[in-house]
Amino acid sequence: MIRLINWHRYSKKLPASQFLLLNVALGIGHVIVVLGAGAFLPILPNVAASLGRGMPYAVWGQSDYVAAMAAAFLIARPLMRRYGARHVALGAYMLFSAAGLAVVASLQVYPLFTAARTVQGFAAGVSIAPSLALLLEQYKSHHHRTATSIWTLAMFMPFSVGPALGGYFGYVLGDWRWMFAVFSAVTLIVAGVAWALTGNSTRDPDAPLAPFLGLFALFSAAALAIQELYNVAILSDMTTHTLSSWWIVLAFLLLAGLFWVTNTESETPLIRFALFRYRNYAFGLAMLCIAFTGIQGSLVQYVLRIQSIEGYTAWHAGLLFLPIFVLSKPMSLRAHYWIHHGYDPRLLACAGAVGFAGSFWWMGETMRPTTWETLLWPQLLEGAALGVFITAMNAIILTNVPPAEQIHAVDVINTARTISAAWIIAMSDVFWDRYAASARSHLTSPDIGDTGRWIAGRYPESVAPGTASFHELGIRVAQQAGWVTFNAMFHTLAVCFAAFAALIWLASARHISHRVDDLERVVESLGEDL
Repeated sequence: MIRLINWHRYSKKLPASQFLLLNVALGIGHVIVVLGAGAFLPILPNVAASLGRGMPYAVWGQSDYVAAMAAAFLIARPLMRRYGARHVALGAYMLFSAAGLAVVASLQVYPLFTAARTVQGFAAGVSIAPSLALLLEQYKSHHHRTATSIWTLAMFMPFSVGPALGGYFGYVLGDWRWMFAVFSAVTLIVAGVAWALTGNSTRDPDAPLAPFLGLFALFSAAALAIQELYNVAILSDMTTHTLSSWWIVLAFLLLAGLFWVTNTESETPLIRFALFRYRNYAFGLAMLCIAFTGIQGSLVQYVLRIQSIEGYTAWHAGLLFLPIFVLSKPMSLRAHYWIHHGYDPRLLACAGAVGFAGSFWWMGETMRPTTWETLLWPQLLEGAALGVFITAMNAIILTNVPPAEQIHAVDVINTARTISAAWIIAMSDVFWDRYAASARSHLTSPDIGDTGRWIAGRYPESVAPGTASFHELGIRVAQQAGWVTFNAMFHTLAVCFAAFAALIWLASARHISHRVDDLERVVESLGEDL
């Protein structure tokens, strides 16, 4: 199929073979930095074992990675203006590679491990926008649609292919560290190909950068501070480490306040708060972030708990998410088509939310334990809902934003949405632990008949603390509580998304645009990343 395409007619300067190689290289690089988040999820138990610490410490590195990626979206474009897309993309890929190797090398020193993972997340976030710009530079202007269509293929990778790939390294190959070694090697190759086949990008050496860097430092510090509060909450279940939590809150408030004042008074703000004067932008972004926490939280807990409670391997847990990819991208393309041909994006967002509600309710109705094949089918519906939902929500959010502000508006969307994902990675663990503890208490309460069923046929002395039967009883209660929590989590999410399907109609229908041009396609492709 690839040979049948006349790549030469798409290329601005490069011969067909080199142009094809560059497309493949940049596409793989894009996929890998996006997979750096999703592929890490199923191997969190393996990472925790390598660290010699509990699961929350492995989750800590993951949430910091995503938070740093979110912040990086805001600084990527000022860096591109100053140094050009080529230099920024190459630097980001090399930093991603070096940080990946540092993650593997620093397992014995936990602070270095989390720092390396955070730096890798920053590099991943910085690489995305300049890589797309570098790709567009090589296409003839009237073929930019093809470039952006190819680019958006990576959108659903973290939700579908990522967990399966991580499970492959963690279980089939038996060593999760190989994933970081392979990713580092491949990103270096990508950087080498991009360096060899591209020329210097357009840049402005006099473009202001220092003000952006100062604001970015404040924003990143505030984002990581609030993220550390959530990370500490995993360890303490929000009941201990009170003094540490208050210090973190104080640091966050100070940093956030400094950023707000400095950014508002700056002539070159990092975030243009004037965007929020558009009703659909403010309302839609808030709704998208809330919805995305539900989607991301379900993904995180499903991957982790299906291993710890149902006993699945990382490989089989990851494979459960492959069906999401079957319908997600086709439905995203159809949603773009419908919106550009006059369909109300609120209708599509509502349909996507209803699809999520149906999928989550289906998962919550599963009688556990169940077969692996049974768990696959709801993922097809979730994939279709994901493709429609993200596309429609981006269209709603950007309806009133003028074209000149849309690129920056998309950067803010990606930052807010990804920070929401980082937050829920940690907090979903807290919610899970608290509900599971409540379920265990309910199962063993003397006020109901459940306890009698567990110990029926046993003599009282046979289930005394310290005996094998008592230990077995504890395991069975914990497992049953996990199954109850599984289904309760999905039922709760189903109700939330059903409510969301109704609330989305509060968005304004005025000024909804159905245009389609090069800018619109670039905005769509950037808005669908992650």
